Amino acid sequence: MRTVIDVDKDLLELARQELGTLTTKETVNAALKKIAERASRREAFEYWRTRDNTDLLDQKIMKHA
Repeated sequence: MRTVIDVDKDLLELARQELGTLTTKETVNAALKKIAERASRREAFEYWRTRDNTDLLDQKIMKHA
């Protein structure tokens, strides 16, 4: 999908350096992917955080995980 947006050049450059990308398109897509992955990890964490997971604290059980 082609979209035209105004982007802060300084922020784009910082993101490019952090992500190790070469082009604006790569940088924007990599940044969007990072945010989506972070949201997914947060959802998984919240799922497990809100359950009774005493097994996660048991070293005997977790050493085989």
